Amino acid sequence: MHIKPTTLSSSINNNALDVDNLIVTRKGGGSIIDHRPLFSGDGETLYVIWKHTVRAYSTQTGDFVQEFEGVDHRISGIVLHPDGFDTVIGCTDNGQLNFWSCQTGIITKKLNLHFTAKDHAKIKTFHIVRYKNAIGTEVSQVLVTYLTQCNNKVYILLFDLQDGKCCKTAYIFTRSPKYYVDIIGNYGDNLVAVLHDTDLHILNPARNLLDKLHKTGKTGRIPTCIAGHPEEECVATGDSTGRVVLWRSLFQTRPYTAVYHWHTLPVTEIAFSKTGAHMYTGGGECVLVKWTIGNPQDKSFLPRLPAPIKHLTIAPDNLYVAVSTLDNGIVVVNPQKKLTSVIQNLTWGIALSSKDLFPAGLVVDPHTNSLVLNSRTGHVQFYSTHTKSLLYNINITAQNFITQERTVNILNTEVTKIALNHDGTWMATVEERDDKISAAEVRLKFWIFDLTKQVFALNTSVELPHEVGVNALQFQPNTLFRDDNPLVVTTGKDKKFKLWSLTESTSVGKKTRHWNCYGTGDYHDLPATDAAFSVDGSLLGIGFDSTLSIWEPDMCTLKCSLTHSQYSHTIMRIEFGKQEACNLIVVASDEHIAVWNILSLSIMWSVPLNVVKLTADPKSIYMAAFTADNTLYVFNPQSSAPIYVKKSIVESGSNVLGAVFVPRLQDKINSSYKLWQKKSQLYFIDSNQELLTLESESEVEDALEIFNRSQNTSVSPFTNFVASKTVSSKEENVTPIQEPFTISEKGKAEELLNVAAHTLPPMRMLCGNFIMALLAQPTSKDQSSNNKFLGLDDLDDETFDEDEDDDKDLKSIKREPSPITTKMDVDESDIRLTHHNWSFLMTILPDEETIEQ
Repeated sequence: MHIKPTTLSSSINNNALDVDNLIVTRKGGGSIIDHRPLFSGDGETLYVIWKHTVRAYSTQTGDFVQEFEGVDHRISGIVLHPDGFDTVIGCTDNGQLNFWSCQTGIITKKLNLHFTAKDHAKIKTFHIVRYKNAIGTEVSQVLVTYLTQCNNKVYILLFDLQDGKCCKTAYIFTRSPKYYVDIIGNYGDNLVAVLHDTDLHILNPARNLLDKLHKTGKTGRIPTCIAGHPEEECVATGDSTGRVVLWRSLFQTRPYTAVYHWHTLPVTEIAFSKTGAHMYTGGGECVLVKWTIGNPQDKSFLPRLPAPIKHLTIAPDNLYVAVSTLDNGIVVVNPQKKLTSVIQNLTWGIALSSKDLFPAGLVVDPHTNSLVLNSRTGHVQFYSTHTKSLLYNINITAQNFITQERTVNILNTEVTKIALNHDGTWMATVEERDDKISAAEVRLKFWIFDLTKQVFALNTSVELPHEVGVNALQFQPNTLFRDDNPLVVTTGKDKKFKLWSLTESTSVGKKTRHWNCYGTGDYHDLPATDAAFSVDGSLLGIGFDSTLSIWEPDMCTLKCSLTHSQYSHTIMRIEFGKQEACNLIVVASDEHIAVWNILSLSIMWSVPLNVVKLTADPKSIYMAAFTADNTLYVFNPQSSAPIYVKKSIVESGSNVLGAVFVPRLQDKINSSYKLWQKKSQLYFIDSNQELLTLESESEVEDALEIFNRSQNTSVSPFTNFVASKTVSSKEENVTPIQEPFTISEKGKAEELLNVAAHTLPPMRMLCGNFIMALLAQPTSKDQSSNNKFLGLDDLDDETFDEDEDDDKDLKSIKREPSPITTKMDVDESDIRLTHHNWSFLMTILPDEETIEQ
């Protein structure tokens, strides 16, 4: 049956279409290196800007401490309050000052900077300057800069820190949109340094922003960064040739200069120690250089950093140096250049364009239920969406990162394809490098999960599995006949596909298993594109240009080929239907989506659509398609009418680079969840390197409520677990028996067990209370003889839904009795402890005397 082509968008008003009450939320990723981080006054906490919010991390361990209350606009910079008060001040790009309490993370004050009506400012830099006014009183003012819309002026403005009124204004003509600003001096009599083109401007806030101009040199030496000296009238500038120039006596006609030159690539950042005796510099060489100001020949190095340096920040009293690197991480070292901690969000690779950031897309690891995606160059990372944490990185290429050269772009070998089998015991990767000068590098590697070491170990490496490159990589789904002998298919730019399987060989009397190619195929010399297995693994679909070919994988024989004269566009993605749609195949190109019925060998329906990403839910019938105009369509392959549409799924100027459905740990049976979201959750990543998902308004509100509740309690996970109420000594007498604490949910126990040991009291003080916490107190006289075991509190209320079918399913569960349990009441959905259970627990509880010891 052939259905007349329609457009998915034309069905938006269809009654079957879900009402759009879903909100795009960020679950990870995003840049933590766009701005310099900020140390607390004691240097033990590092504050990091994360788009619309500020996050606090422990300097010693790198652990996340707390997230500050968010704002509505991007934050352009943060500073400590000049008068202390344990407050962080942040400025948004629209000119709003937010005062955060470092203890609670709550915004205690908001102040809008008053621009003139004609200003359409998007603030780029934010500082606090201090100087003495005409009567000798020290004042603190807000310094912000922004670029005009025509990019020909840089405005420098001073605002009163108390009422936000504009005090002084200056502007500088510029020929390029890049400029750099820093403050000279830490305490009083600050100067402002602005670097752009080949001009260095020194402005004095105490003298109405009086400007002194200096020329930095030749036009070929493009300025790249600036840093003000903390104690002297001195500033350091970096340029594209790797030089650092120190300028002294800035208001003289010809200031004194000194050159510090080690870098070969452009200097990206300069920072002075707090006394100004030393200077730190960094660039594309992935090396931190420490200079002695008085002796340019005296320098030391910290090499082999994970990626090129983006920012440098020095802690008070020179306790630490925070090095922000382009892999979206922050390395904290001490002045002796010894590693203290690493703060890492989703790890980034170093790519020449945003489209090359995640060439392998998003893949789910069935073993950990985590996302697998590209990491720093040559690596892949495993990221848990449930705990929002980076599990680990794997070095796939085992090659050193090669830094760039001044005039040549150096390409590093990158992972371009990732696939895992049904239980996560095997992983296949493809790595490629082609600089169009030397011979292309293409490797197919197979990794086996070592259960003992809990890591992936390399099993087989194949050089040039396909000439030039690989287009697709897929494992065969689990089958009854191939549980121990999985299959893998690859398609290549050599117009062929290949099938790979495990074989045994004997070497030195020992049997080993490795992968080899047992079959290959092509079709009319057409380019091979994507490949996919049917849900039972019995069929294999290969795209050859605009033709869909169906193969029998075990024998590598062609069963049929499907081509429609009306749709001659190259097939980019293939997905087999699941469950009741297992007889359908969805193919997508940059012009259309078409669905074939492999039983009738006919096209079911087709719609014109510029698809960039297509993914299928492994647990249900639904699929999701992302288009070039950033629209999401969720659909059932059995119908051309979408069940959900959301436009502008990512912000303007960004695009979706990868998408995948992640199975939920427990199906959602609450009616507030959409049908296509009950078994899996859709995650996608954009060119801003942010991991996003769609959540209902109720989920977002619940997360906000949890956040607000956490802001009003102590940060310690132990206190969150134990503290419920404080009993006054003036209250009525209570029994001398220690009252056990209760656990509200499983997550609280996990939080307690996963925190750093230094944040907890001695373990001898926890053992008794923790086990007692598993015992609930009687809620009524009728239940006084029973002690309820709360280990099932993590179950959702929906588990005990009044739905009749659900009750039948629940009551049909059979449990084997425990050796220490004499009674189990499954109908009441709990487990009750008898006298024998209580006696057993009391034997493992330490007595009061032992605890006191």
